[in-house]
Amino acid sequence: MDGRPDDATQILLAEYAALRAEAECRATVQWNVVALQLASAGAVTGLAIASAANVALLLIVPLMSYMLGHRYLLIDVHLKLIRRYVRDSLSPRLSGHLQWEGWRDQELAPYVARQRWFTATGWNSLHPTRLAFQGVAVLALVGALGAGIFLWITRSPSWYVIAGFAVGWLIDMLATVFLHRSFDRAADDRVRRQP
Repeated sequence: MDGRPDDATQILLAEYAALRAEAECRATVQWNVVALQLASAGAVTGLAIASAANVALLLIVPLMSYMLGHRYLLIDVHLKLIRRYVRDSLSPRLSGHLQWEGWRDQELAPYVARQRWFTATGWNSLHPTRLAFQGVAVLALVGALGAGIFLWITRSPSWYVIAGFAVGWLIDMLATVFLHRSFDRAADDRVRRQP
């Protein structure tokens, strides 16, 4: 025997390398989604506050937050699946030699279990990633409502403009509530799946 791994081990190691590459790619895309969210929300908000006539543009931000927030969560689910597969399926077939996923989960377990409000692992409503999606959406809703009320008082727009704005605002509110619930489910899932 020359000490080289057999064909089955080489195949499993190649699968591990491919999974690590996929996880790295997905993590990059995930953070690109965050950057896109912040940049697009900033651009739309900038256009909206540039002129009182553009205030309705703020209603785009919660819908963008909803779509991009769910994209972020979907990528997060796939990253968790890859980690669990490596830990629970691939590592045992390699005689437990792939230690990173299990070690990582073990080291993070005390932090995740505490769920403190001001920690990076807390995944609560004040988590920076949640604020990038939910917080931006809520700020846009509040800003749009305040500006809409101000314009209604000062300019008396027609009833169909008010009705359209109200319907758009309610749709955005529902999208923001659903996004909040999705992040809450993701947070519950993180706690449940810890070893």
